[in-house]
Amino acid sequence: MRIKIANILIFLGVVVFGYAQNFHYDYQMVRIDSTFDKNINPKLQHYVDKQKAQIDKVMSEVIGHCDKTLAGFAPESPLSNFITDMLLEQAPARTTNPDYAHCDLAVINFGGIHTTFEAGDITIGDVMSVFPFSNTLTFLEIKGSELRKAVRNFERKAAFSGATITYRGSQPIDIKIQGKALDNNAIYKIVTVNFVAEGGDNIFKDIRFESRQNTEVIIYDFIIDEIKKITASGKSITGKTDGRVKILPQP
Repeated sequence: MRIKIANILIFLGVVVFGYAQNFHYDYQMVRIDSTFDKNINPKLQHYVDKQKAQIDKVMSEVIGHCDKTLAGFAPESPLSNFITDMLLEQAPARTTNPDYAHCDLAVINFGGIHTTFEAGDITIGDVMSVFPFSNTLTFLEIKGSELRKAVRNFERKAAFSGATITYRGSQPIDIKIQGKALDNNAIYKIVTVNFVAEGGDNIFKDIRFESRQNTEVIIYDFIIDEIKKITASGKSITGKTDGRVKILPQP
């Protein structure tokens, strides 16, 4: 499913960029407030109402049900575990590249999780509220030594599936990928989103990848489709913490 959103941008001032000799400009500030409610353009209002009705119809579609509220918070949460587990298990089917038919790790940024799934029905609008950005699924191959560097940035920034990591303070002291100790010479396959792959939130900043495969699959479209599949199987949306992240105090 592909969701398209029309954004209405309202400019509240004037910004001028550039350089020129003897440059001059005039401007007038225009207040955009309730003053404009007195003279509503009927044609424009009709258009806005029509578009809003169409968007509301899409956003209000119920696609699933949560028995309990799923919140997202660092370093590990029911919502982040639900999303990353789903990415690890189902996202490889969204690429035709056989190199990524199986992934070892799924990683997203906590900054990309904007709210919670409240107990009760889940609508498309709820998914869009949790993941409002059009980030796309991205597949990576990374050497173990580079992944070890990246894991130092994971704590309280990255949610993940396929690994267990123990930190002492902010330093990782035990890293297991798919139940085995991280091997500096091994090549690991990761599913994430383009924002993270490009260094967003510093999770993979200055990290070298062996290969990268971009897709056009938007993260919220993926989640909507997978929640629909779960619902069609007669199940509710559930998530829990499982100790994949442990943070030990400094000695």
